[in-house]
Amino acid sequence: MGFGFHHWLVNRLVFSDMTRVQVRLRPLLRPVVRWMKYFEYNTHFVDGDKKRVSIGTRCGLANTLFNTASGSIVVGDGCAFGYNVMLLTGRHNFTDGVRASRLNFQEMGWGGGDAEVPPTGRDIFIGSGCWIASGVIVSGGVSIGENCIIAAGSVVVRSIPPGSIAAGIPAKVVGSTKQ
Repeated sequence: MGFGFHHWLVNRLVFSDMTRVQVRLRPLLRPVVRWMKYFEYNTHFVDGDKKRVSIGTRCGLANTLFNTASGSIVVGDGCAFGYNVMLLTGRHNFTDGVRASRLNFQEMGWGGGDAEVPPTGRDIFIGSGCWIASGVIVSGGVSIGENCIIAAGSVVVRSIPPGSIAAGIPAKVVGSTKQ
């Protein structure tokens, strides 16, 4: 009764029973685990009209914030977003150095209405296969080309060409994904 028999006996007694339990529970637990994973990773939030957001297939959104106050947001297929990413189309206009809502506060309410926050013109386009790392802020009116990497903590205020690696505040191209 050397090591071989002992090893066989332990595997036979312990792991064979565990495998049977796992096999029996797997069909029951698989949908529950998938449901939990979905809500763990895809807890994004749309601030504004949800019809202005178009998300491609097989995208991981994490807890990305989509602000559609001043434009639409289009995300291509197979994109991955880190935590705390913000895609912000909204902007506030100033007239003579004063917020437009301060001029006619009674009529516009606290948000400023269309005079302060234009409803269109600040669209965001993100190409397929992009990785937007954690903490990235993308300002309205920019396009990020296909297969780009945006480094963590970057602020994108200008368009990024396809196949680029961008980093910094403001984000600048620092490399290529083709290398």
